[in-house]
Amino acid sequence: MDYRPLPEAHDDAFRRTLQYAFSPEDGPDLDDPSEHPDTFSSRVVYADADAETPDEELAAADIRAVCGWYDFSMLIRGETRRVGGLSAVASPPETRRQGHIGWMLDRFLAELRDEDIAFSALWPFEYAFYDRFGWATTNTYERTTLPPGELTSVVDDVDDADDAADTDAPEGRFRRIDADAYERVDAVHREAATETLALRRSEGWWRHRVFDLWGTEPYVYGWENADGDLRGYLVYTVETDDAEEEKTMVVRELVGVDADAERNLLRFCRDHDSQVDHVRVDGPLGENLLFRLADPRAATVERRPGPMVRVVDVETAVRSVSPPEDVPGAGALSIVDDRCAWNDGTFELYADESGVACEKTDAAPSLRLGIGALSQVLVGARSARQLREDGRLERPDGVTSGAVSEAVATLDALYPPENVYLREFF
Repeated sequence: MDYRPLPEAHDDAFRRTLQYAFSPEDGPDLDDPSEHPDTFSSRVVYADADAETPDEELAAADIRAVCGWYDFSMLIRGETRRVGGLSAVASPPETRRQGHIGWMLDRFLAELRDEDIAFSALWPFEYAFYDRFGWATTNTYERTTLPPGELTSVVDDVDDADDAADTDAPEGRFRRIDADAYERVDAVHREAATETLALRRSEGWWRHRVFDLWGTEPYVYGWENADGDLRGYLVYTVETDDAEEEKTMVVRELVGVDADAERNLLRFCRDHDSQVDHVRVDGPLGENLLFRLADPRAATVERRPGPMVRVVDVETAVRSVSPPEDVPGAGALSIVDDRCAWNDGTFELYADESGVACEKTDAAPSLRLGIGALSQVLVGARSARQLREDGRLERPDGVTSGAVSEAVATLDALYPPENVYLREFF
């Protein structure tokens, strides 16, 4: 088999594979193609081919698996790093359960390693499936649903027309924003999204994943202060539940650089109370919002599992993640990685004021952990102490409990938990 970039001649076959995998209810006829951001690359696995086979000799009928990946720039512990965002993983129904997906994922990880990309992220169709290949959950996210009128106590103004004339109007205004003004909302996003795994969005991402998402064009409104500076924005659609005869304002992004901007964006949502029955917001808002509502029982807050992350190359990943200043530490870790032989073994970590060193060693390890657990520690999704409590850190033979505790403390000092939140679905 061979793993390679998608030949242009087989674009329709690639799309048919994805359409059958993710929207078989649409039938066999292809939908109009949607445009991808420029950071996206398609990959295909062919049977009866190797690296020397020319594209023109390949047959679409020999496609065994497909995927795509985004060359992302994300914040990891305050520094921008390349991350390979895996997406569009699928195989034709007639050739499934033959190991083609696993074979493709191994080649994908090898490709990222060749590109010196130390981390990969994805949104799984099934968490247990990707756990077997070394990815691990990075964060949860909240989905908050409530009647729009309940936001009145949060926005701290009146919503009665008879009283509105006696109150001061907010200093600022809402403005509809189109894709050509993406740089203004990007500036807001960069100021507000400072958590680990925050995406540094390209123009293509704004145009094809925010202002136009798979053919759906949402509303995008921004909040400007009295000086005309954009301080926040929200992206939303309005969905209808025909069975319940209800409409919901579905807010995919609500981003403000400060509390005043966020409050005005919530006021914008409240002011749709004559049009929609519910407002639904996905994002880090729900738990805090409950304390601000006059009737917190009016809101439903769901906590949902989010994306997954994986270290591609242990040595590169450790060297690229800076620990806190003036926190020295050293230790040997046994890493278990069933898919990437270059990661499977014992690594010695050494940190001082000059940075972090990491290399394979024959020294006896103090801890044993899987590549998924290491991935969570490095990005700050879980602490070593939490992983130990979860039973995901093992004590190697001959190592005392005290030595294990010391190694856990060293890892937590070098890689303390972070606020990890990947907003984007891909």
